Amino acid sequence: MDPRKEISKFGSKIVSSGLTYAHFGNISLLSEGMILITSTGSILDELTEDEVIAVTPEAPCPEDALASCETVVHRAIYEKTTARAVIHTHSPYAVATSILEEGPFEPMDGEGAKFLGAVPIVEGEMGSRELAKNASAALKGSRACIVRGHGVFAVGSTLEEAYVVACMVEHSAMIRRLVSVG
Repeated sequence: MDPRKEISKFGSKIVSSGLTYAHFGNISLLSEGMILITSTGSILDELTEDEVIAVTPEAPCPEDALASCETVVHRAIYEKTTARAVIHTHSPYAVATSILEEGPFEPMDGEGAKFLGAVPIVEGEMGSRELAKNASAALKGSRACIVRGHGVFAVGSTLEEAYVVACMVEHSAMIRRLVSVG
């Protein structure tokens, strides 16, 4: 599948799954030596090919001005990990968990505990070098991290794998919140 169409497909999936809403979140994929990433302010479930921007993996480039403000974070993740795909969501239960818990987040459900293990909760402002450093360091040993009060960065060798990880984090966080209410 064309990489831009694949990014668009997963944009629709993360919105329809409730993992993010319209303008929130971003998606990237390594392709032919470049990072393809959603543009700043794009509506993820209505992405066009023009809203997927190619940026260099090594350093900022002029196209960064059009790309997501989280490009610096995606770039650091690709530099420091073996990820080939990154999905960043604003998943409500994961965000709530990051506000209410110190971390790391320990899934209580069997699948989450086995599939994810402990999920680091990291600090940093959106699009900051601090967040890029903290998220990329956390993702060296984990398939996902939660940014306190902000959202999830999930990685994989494919967008499908990153999507499954993002879904699992949100499911496990939802279970945790439901158990804590009961």
